[in-house]
Amino acid sequence: MRAAVVPALLVVVALTTACGGGSAQHHTGADEGGGGRSGGGGTPTGEPPGTPITTQLSTPPGTLLLETPFGYADAPGGAVAGVDALLLVTGDPVAAFAGLVGQLSAAGLEPLAYHPDEDADPAFCEVADVTYPDAVGDRWPLGSPDVPADGSLSLECAAHAFGPDGHRLDLRLVVSEHADPYLSFVQVTEVHDTPSSPLPDLEAPAPPPDAESPVTPPPLPQLPAAGDPIGEPFAPSGEEYRLLDGFALVAPAVMSTCATGGFVAVVRITDRADLDTAVDAYVEHLAEAAFAEAPAPDSDVTTDIDGVPARRVVLSGAGAGTVTVTGAGEHLLLDRCND
Repeated sequence: MRAAVVPALLVVVALTTACGGGSAQHHTGADEGGGGRSGGGGTPTGEPPGTPITTQLSTPPGTLLLETPFGYADAPGGAVAGVDALLLVTGDPVAAFAGLVGQLSAAGLEPLAYHPDEDADPAFCEVADVTYPDAVGDRWPLGSPDVPADGSLSLECAAHAFGPDGHRLDLRLVVSEHADPYLSFVQVTEVHDTPSSPLPDLEAPAPPPDAESPVTPPPLPQLPAAGDPIGEPFAPSGEEYRLLDGFALVAPAVMSTCATGGFVAVVRITDRADLDTAVDAYVEHLAEAAFAEAPAPDSDVTTDIDGVPARRVVLSGAGAGTVTVTGAGEHLLLDRCND
């Protein structure tokens, strides 16, 4: 096994009204034990460990919340229906993911792992010898003696938990030692009032991951400038998504949790445009690239979460997937689900 790095991770998380969608103040990864790294590219920035993400979760040591959690409602003035967020990996992903699983347990929720194989022990994490976005290759349980000692590896972890009244929380971590595409993240989604529930034949409790990390995240690369592509290599051929003028990409785009693929990215408004103008700009751009023209929105809800303006627009096209743009304060979360 290779030496572990300092605790860290990247997370997408859903937020409740207690967290709000407040504008993030930028901290380097070195702040408050963030374990930030530099050299060879951009400098990690974000909210430090201990920042609330949901009522159950806060950023564990070695992680940086990218700008803010993105809360949204189903109707103007309605209760928060869910929230998404991203955390950047700045250290040991095993320790960070274990910390999140421990927070779920401490909150009285039971962390579950997908477990369709009765001949194997349930586990949250696997080590993978794969390249992305295809992710085809060999995988071993974390801690297995069969994990190769050499070569570029990846770590994949997933957990979810259910609470009362349709509450669900999902966490997904992918950290790859390959520099291209840069992937060092956990995506977590919290949804209120979902009809889903545990599936006894496919889900089971698992012990928190407890092993030395065989994966070391590469340095953060230089980030795109205005006009540069932001969705590669996760966007289908022929679809060009770019960083628009007046915005800054906070970290490299990551893979969507969508079954058909896609990308998720966080951008910051830099030209003092108001939230509606910023959301409209990216709705138009993403719709043009995905659907050739913007269809009527499936939903377009503006609300206020703890004093912070929030807006979420969802578009879909026949046989063309979906586009979701979620704004919170001075930041946008872009989510393209491929056809």
